[in-house]
Amino acid sequence: MRRLPALLSTALFLVSGALAGAGGARAEVPAGPASTRRDAVLVRDVEIPVPGQPAVRAYLVRPAHPGRPDRLAGVLALHWFEPGRVNQDRTEFLAEATALAGRGVVSVLPQLSFPWAADPVGDARDRAAVSAQLDAVGQAWRRLLAEPGVDPARTAVVGHDYGAMYAADLASREPGVRAAVLLAPDATWANWFDLYGLRLPAGERAAYRAVFAGLDPVDVVGRLGAGAYLQFAAEDRFVGPTTRVAFAAAAPEARVSLYPGEEHDLGGSRVRDDRVAWLADRLALAG
Repeated sequence: MRRLPALLSTALFLVSGALAGAGGARAEVPAGPASTRRDAVLVRDVEIPVPGQPAVRAYLVRPAHPGRPDRLAGVLALHWFEPGRVNQDRTEFLAEATALAGRGVVSVLPQLSFPWAADPVGDARDRAAVSAQLDAVGQAWRRLLAEPGVDPARTAVVGHDYGAMYAADLASREPGVRAAVLLAPDATWANWFDLYGLRLPAGERAAYRAVFAGLDPVDVVGRLGAGAYLQFAAEDRFVGPTTRVAFAAAAPEARVSLYPGEEHDLGGSRVRDDRVAWLADRLALAG
């Protein structure tokens, strides 16, 4: 997975009921007011301050007219990394967030930057970059909790690929994270960084993995217990049986789904429906 610079649109995405059923299709409208309403869903393009870093661009999606404005659930959605794919940015879960808004959910969808906008270099600077990105993810999480009406006891984080790895790390450092859906994560940061970019000599790989001690998703995912749901693709060329076994051992209480015929994008409707159903149960969603 080679880096492709992330492209951020300055436009708002106008989200309709048709979009929510389109599996990721979207309509782009010129930048204008800070928010747009349609089909009782409010979508805002926001900036989230991060100390010592540039502000993070994010979508904030919420019901425009919630039936119980003081009893909203919350989801933080962290996108995947796949150069050349149009949804390898904060738009990945936009249609899903729009559908969930109709069931009383507020979602924050931040744009991630490492390794989307910078390559790993093979030393302790990579740990610093992961930690900085995690700090930004933490600020997005706190932005979600600060949104009026969000019940902190009914919140979850959803992540795909590198987004899933950041989601696992967020759960390890934020006790308030009680539920997480992790789509196709790798077990360790060093593996993907090395395998698809650095290609370190064999004698250097163990030392590089040690750089991430305490940050590897497989080492921290167990904190969630039954609050973790792992979704894997049987035909995934990036995440194979060894990684799945490692996560199963690390998180024996987690729910795990393996989808025959699915590839790393996990874009099938069954994958989405299973994820939404699990979230609906964990977050006690309406409908």
